[in-house]
Parts: sequence; structure tokens; C-alpha cells
Amino acid sequence: MHPTCTSYAPGHNVHFVQAGLAHRQPGEIKKFDALAHDGNWLTLEMDGEIHRAWNHDPDRVRDIYDAAVALRATPHTGQVPLYFTSVRLFSVRSGRSNLLMYAGWDGHTECSQHETTTFLNREP
Repeated sequence: MHPTCTSYAPGHNVHFVQAGLAHRQPGEIKKFDALAHDGNWLTLEMDGEIHRAWNHDPDRVRDIYDAAVALRATPHTGQVPLYFTSVRLFSVRSGRSNLLMYAGWDGHTECSQHETTTFLNREP
């Protein structure tokens, strides 16, 4: 997760409801092949076409790429990188968990930074 961004817009953080919908109402599920990553951009092949997806967190992009390449290197696992069309999430199995990335197909958008107030830091 990007340390200061509070946005759940495309290309930013995955909301827990969105992650749940990926499993309950995934829409069309497509396989993809990660080809490269460059900073905030993931280059992939899906449906026979080359695409580029943006995410605000370059570490997340790299992790998705690395996990997808690792799956390709070990085909006997039966796991493949997936894209859930209904919620625009990439999902790649890594160890015992799934890495998720919210795709921003239109490129860079600014991160939001909303201050949150809790009962611990409120003024009396």
C-alpha cells in the first residue's frame, strides 16, 4: 500500500469490498502474462494484445510482476495470473496469499491524502 495515499480510485488502493467482490462477483476472469514493469507501469499481454496498466505504488507493480514471472517459471502449480473484469483487479498468487493490484488503464492520477481523526487524537 502506498504509505500516504487514501484514494480507492483506479490505479490506487484496493478497497476491502472490491477485493471481496473479486471472489463473489468476478465478472469475466482473464489470464494475463506480465511482460515488463517500469516504475508505476505494468506491461502485460491479455487476450492476444499488449496493454499497460498504471498503479500509484511502484513496489506493488514490481511485486505483481515478480509473482507473475515466478508462476510462469513453475507451471506445475496450476496457478496463473488473473484479471477480474468486474472490479478491475489483477490477482497473482504469491506463497500463501494473493497479491492484488487495482488497474489504472488511463495512466497517472494524483493520490489523495485525507487526514483522519480518531478519538485518540481529537481536540477535546
